[in-house]
Amino acid sequence: MKRVTAIDGHVHIHPRADVGVLLDAAACNIARLAGEGADPCLLLTETARANAFAEMRAGHREVRGWTIDRLPADPAVIVARRGTSRLQIISGRQIVTLERLEVLALATCDRFSDGQSLGDTLAAVQEAGVPAVLPWGLGKWLGQRGRLVADRIHRGDRGLMLGDNKGRPRPWPAPKLFREGRGYIVLPGTDPLPIPGSEVTVGSFGFLLEGALDCDRPAADLVTRLHGLRHQPPVFGTRMTGIAALSAQLALRRAKHAGDVA
Repeated sequence: MKRVTAIDGHVHIHPRADVGVLLDAAACNIARLAGEGADPCLLLTETARANAFAEMRAGHREVRGWTIDRLPADPAVIVARRGTSRLQIISGRQIVTLERLEVLALATCDRFSDGQSLGDTLAAVQEAGVPAVLPWGLGKWLGQRGRLVADRIHRGDRGLMLGDNKGRPRPWPAPKLFREGRGYIVLPGTDPLPIPGSEVTVGSFGFLLEGALDCDRPAADLVTRLHGLRHQPPVFGTRMTGIAALSAQLALRRAKHAGDVA
């Protein structure tokens, strides 16, 4: 059996999340859905207000039962271990543009400014030398914003990919850009919402890469591999049912109304 790396490509560790539960769930979900032999990996996509990666790397965040190891040669990676379980966690950022679109900058500790135009944001990520992802979001690819996304992806910029997430209901047809068949790469991830219990979804939707990432510099290796992708990587896991997605959106609205979400 060939060794593979199973990657959840869009992970948030929200302020009230139980990190121990999140890591337990990620390890279990990936083993169940991608196979016991898969190397589990989480790509963090932290907002400007979040610093969970830096806190865990500095040892300032308690992670129940899990030991956090640094990699001296790769500051964008920490490795969480508990018993026989091992999780690679790779730093990254979620940037909100002037047009209220999201851009994911993967495998980097760099920070990027919110509120810049989509073009300027993508230029900044490209200058950093890391992959950029335009993730699907409920209502965010409609109208003028949808045309902006289509225009950028049609340009074929190096390292620019699309993102899918677990919250796109299973019954819905795939977005047009996913169906166009022009060789666009789509990286799936769970994108957990800032609502109670969302930690348990982490690791339940993602993509596979052949082989293991470089043990000393996994983030740098991942950047090289993603830049070199020419075909859609295999996907593991599933998206939410329509009822589950609706329940999650209602819970998010309640949290926003209660002031629990910025």
